[in-house]
Amino acid sequence: MQIIEIKNLVKKDVPLHYRNEFSGSVVYNTVQKKNLEKRIEFTLEKNALGSIDIDIKILDDLDYPLIPALKTIKTYLFDLNDKGKLL
Repeated sequence: MQIIEIKNLVKKDVPLHYRNEFSGSVVYNTVQKKNLEKRIEFTLEKNALGSIDIDIKILDDLDYPLIPALKTIKTYLFDLNDKGKLL
């Protein structure tokens, strides 16, 4: 699985300063298919030690094993967060 982009990224209004919730669509490629798009919701939460925890919900049926897909999406989201694109 290769993530191409996160489309339609919307930040939800959450009153907690240490938690950010988003929704959007992940566009990805697999070996067999190209440019698949699935809706996701995810939360970035800063824990007591200062590191970021990411929780992902995939809203559509996925044509790929779940655990590797979640790991790939989390890695992509960590990179976006490090670059400051999830403000």
